[in-house]
Amino acid sequence: MQDVSSVGGTGGQKPLTPEQTQHLQEDYQKSFDLFENALKEYSKPNVEYHKKEQLKKVMDEALDVMNKTAHAALQEGKLTQEKALANDYQAYMKDPTDANQQKLLADLEALKSS
Repeated sequence: MQDVSSVGGTGGQKPLTPEQTQHLQEDYQKSFDLFENALKEYSKPNVEYHKKEQLKKVMDEALDVMNKTAHAALQEGKLTQEKALANDYQAYMKDPTDANQQKLLADLEALKSS
């Protein structure tokens, strides 16, 4: 994840302290990892219904934390990528096709490399 220490967030907030920035980066990374791992498990064939529901809940909550963190401290480009991830996640949940999964995986890869 890129350094966000010089980013003051959106809405004219005061610049973040290094400790706040570090905390946000850690929260974001933990949530990103949770989302990515849950998606991998969710996408496997023959996953039991109740496990899929638990994994969906994990992904929902992780995505929520990622979005809140992005709005608090990340650059505009990352916010755009976060919105794409959220949209593609919703599309995948409605229609779990390989094409929708590939879009979601591409979003994760873009966020990971930025």
